[in-house]
Amino acid sequence: MGMRTLDPGDWSYRGDYANDNDSDDPTVAHGFNYHNGPEWLWPLGFFLRAKLEFAEPHTRSATIGSIRSLLARHFVHLNTSYWRGLPELTNKDGKECPGSCNTQAWSSSTLLEVIHDISLLESKDQYQRQ
Repeated sequence: MGMRTLDPGDWSYRGDYANDNDSDDPTVAHGFNYHNGPEWLWPLGFFLRAKLEFAEPHTRSATIGSIRSLLARHFVHLNTSYWRGLPELTNKDGKECPGSCNTQAWSSSTLLEVIHDISLLESKDQYQRQ
């Protein structure tokens, strides 16, 4: 649902975050890998807004379609989550992260901005067709 903080090929990548990990492994113990692999939701909004901004006019419709397809997972999460919100981060491949905040304002807000941008673009396109 989010963006990895490191590429899985990176030697420091540890995709599963657990702040309560009390092991002897210094790469993950006590949440050391908070920024070394878990998938953060808030940067995704900025990435998708940039994708919209730089899409060629003739590919805009396809770009909007791919963004909507990607956001469908977030919509399902919002409708099935007890919290009715989006989490701070997820573990590797979008798995639930127990050490993450269950609902984070900036996770939702940056994606709402993308939806707003799409709405503005579609309104503008509809206006220009009239």
